[in-house]
Amino acid sequence: MKLTFLLPALLVIGAVSGSALGAQNERENDKSFKRDHDKRVEYKRDERRHEKKQRIEHKKEKREDRKQEKRKLAKYKQEKREQYRYNQRKYNYLTSHHNSVAYRQNRFINHLPRNSASIRFNGISFTFNDGLYYRKAKRGYHVVKPPRGLRINTLPRNYRHFKHHNTTYYTYQNVYYIADNDGYTVVDEPSTRLNQAIKVGNVNDYSLGQTYDSLPQAAQAVIINSQQYFKYGGIYFLPQISGDDIKYLAIKLG
Repeated sequence: MKLTFLLPALLVIGAVSGSALGAQNERENDKSFKRDHDKRVEYKRDERRHEKKQRIEHKKEKREDRKQEKRKLAKYKQEKREQYRYNQRKYNYLTSHHNSVAYRQNRFINHLPRNSASIRFNGISFTFNDGLYYRKAKRGYHVVKPPRGLRINTLPRNYRHFKHHNTTYYTYQNVYYIADNDGYTVVDEPSTRLNQAIKVGNVNDYSLGQTYDSLPQAAQAVIINSQQYFKYGGIYFLPQISGDDIKYLAIKLG
């Protein structure tokens, strides 16, 4: 009889205990799930931070690469500008110094001056620039004398002119031209008449800076820096054309 009453009570106690145990397990499972969730959230957050950091570093590297490319490009442009200025100075030097350089045949240069013009005469090619004539060599160019009859359209700068036997001659760098049909033709040097000689006793009778009609008989022809002089003692006479006559300027060299 007693067992009959105890059995339902035991069943009730077992059910209550089972419910309590189930609730406790659910609470532990919830805590475990929450901990796992927090870990996953933290992992994803760390992963996003790492990716963001990598993107920032990649952008910095790209910016640095662009800066280096700009620096290289700027350096390359600067070198090109310096090379261009050097070429300009070189060509300007070659061009501007022609006026002070007398003709020297076979004078050699590596590069032609700027604004040079090609001239063909009797099957021979010449290059003309500001009064000087060049011909192509194996390496570079040689200065040459132009042949008689060669024609140019314009005279070189700083040319001189004089009249001889009613003919006007134009000369530059010991090359002589006459006007011919809106151009100028190379001719032989005209034979200019000398004034009558004036006999002078010795070198002391000449004064520097004075012009004389004739040279001393003992004067010797010399060429200094491609310029023709006549030396007498310690005095040098520089030939100068004046009309149909040649005068001689007494100077001191050195």
